[in-house]
Amino acid sequence: TPYSKRLLESYGLSMPIYPVSNGIDLSCYGKDPVKEAAFRNYFGLAPEDKVVIGIGLLFPRKGIQDFVRVAEALPDYKFIWFGNVSRLFISKKILDAINNKPANVEFPGYIRGSVLEGALSAADCFFFPSFEETEGIAVLEALASRQNVVLRDIGAYDSWAVSGKNCYLGHNVTEFTDLVRGVVEGKYPATGKGAYQVAQARSLETVGKQLKAVYETLL
Repeated sequence: TPYSKRLLESYGLSMPIYPVSNGIDLSCYGKDPVKEAAFRNYFGLAPEDKVVIGIGLLFPRKGIQDFVRVAEALPDYKFIWFGNVSRLFISKKILDAINNKPANVEFPGYIRGSVLEGALSAADCFFFPSFEETEGIAVLEALASRQNVVLRDIGAYDSWAVSGKNCYLGHNVTEFTDLVRGVVEGKYPATGKGAYQVAQARSLETVGKQLKAVYETLL
């Protein structure tokens, strides 16, 4: 990513560096009634339930504690964090956050396939307060799903993120709480269209052409 390139260059590397996205298979994401039903049935969600999701390994860097704090401030919404890691590697702070979570928060562990893909489009908001990413694959998946995305304002997103157009950017729990509530309640405009345009620019076909051009340049 351009962000990773800047980091590498700051270390003094002088070789050519080509930013290329990991890419996203757009065909796997987007509105799908079957997948969305699988998600709602898995968690026993009612039609009127407001749902906020996050995805990532259970590391402090992912901002899980802020995810829980925002959930505490919005008890009428259901918050679901997808992701797991061996309990041997979970820090005490994260264990405490999980063990003392409010009733409206779930940590279902590692889930992929229809349930997760259905969650990405059926949820009311994708909230990802990570402190550091290189690209953020889960973010790319949410963008491809035309989801309303609330992110921490960090360097990884500088090359594409425009708050209010393709996502919403915040800096702390107070701002995140306002943004998540505003998105879920429709106070802030939906950003799904702009989000999908970001994902389109990172489709596997586009990334393939970029890689081909890099290889041909080197050859």
